[in-house]
Amino acid sequence: MPPMEITQKQQIIPVYTAGIRKFLRLLLASIKAQFMLFFISAIYMASVYLLTRNQPDIQPYDLSFSFFVNMLPILLLSMIILRFINLCLYVRPKHPISALSHDVKEFLFDPQRLSLGLTVIIAIFFFVETFTFMKVNITAFSPFNWDVYFMELDRRLHFGYHPWQVLQPILGFAPVTFLINLIYNTWFIVMWTIFIWQAFAARPSVLRTRFFVSFLLAWSIGGSFFAIIFSSAGPAFYEALNLSPNPYKELMAYLYQVNETFPIWALSTQETLWQSYIAKQGLVAGISAMPSMHNASAVLFALLGWKVSRAHGIALTAFAVVIFLGSIHLGWHYAIDGYFGAAIAIVAWWVAGKIAIWTESLPAARAYDGKFTA
Repeated sequence: MPPMEITQKQQIIPVYTAGIRKFLRLLLASIKAQFMLFFISAIYMASVYLLTRNQPDIQPYDLSFSFFVNMLPILLLSMIILRFINLCLYVRPKHPISALSHDVKEFLFDPQRLSLGLTVIIAIFFFVETFTFMKVNITAFSPFNWDVYFMELDRRLHFGYHPWQVLQPILGFAPVTFLINLIYNTWFIVMWTIFIWQAFAARPSVLRTRFFVSFLLAWSIGGSFFAIIFSSAGPAFYEALNLSPNPYKELMAYLYQVNETFPIWALSTQETLWQSYIAKQGLVAGISAMPSMHNASAVLFALLGWKVSRAHGIALTAFAVVIFLGSIHLGWHYAIDGYFGAAIAIVAWWVAGKIAIWTESLPAARAYDGKFTA
């Protein structure tokens, strides 16, 4: 090997080593500053362990069906979408594709953004995996006992009509149903785009911490513990549960009729969920109607949006409204599921606000924030 090549390698290796050490120190500082996310995740995981350790009929969680791992492509897509939106709104380059490629590289290799975002991903990873395990095992604790009650409660709250019947004259047109189904299916993309937006922010903030704390609180308390207490499947599965009379028969018949012209993906997903429930395995698994975490999350997005700007607030509130209407119109939820989900989100947001202010005032958080302004 020529002496010049040896000299160059000898110069490059220490630089990379120093860079890695610097980043690891930054990552450790990030973990200390954002300890609250790990604390909530740890409390949730410990609670699930204590709840399930002596429970018979618990379905083991197969890591080959890891929800979070299978969502990584969507996370990457969400990041690209986020950066593209940022370029379109604020940069407006002459060559969007090359600009996007350059922007994504800079975004991915920014040490401060990486340390900030990776900490959230690490904390959320364990939370999401535990949540998935818990959702799959809801009926091991409590079978679907509340569907008839929620159906009746819906009818009484809406003056003797089922909510889907109230919405049908407005939404019951094939193109409208297809559009609602299309928007409803973007919920995952919207959620993970907002997740990336906040996780890999330019710098830490009280609002960012508030969002993630409220997310963890809402999903752990609402999506797991209330889901066990009020175990229910939802209107789409009313007939599969052999409940009679079935007031959702006409709604499901309408959806299948529309599906002959426009694809209504909710129907295939519902079928997959039911088959996974019967087989007790599958990537798409776990049925739970009450409370609606789709609606709870959409409300959290709207609350975050209003704190960012009026335009964000309006857009994400409109999205939350469509998710609520779609959850009823597509047979996923009773209206009461959405109301309760929204209430959980609002309470979680309020509590998280207090926690976030306290967390960001701690010495570790202030010291870490100082690294972004140094």
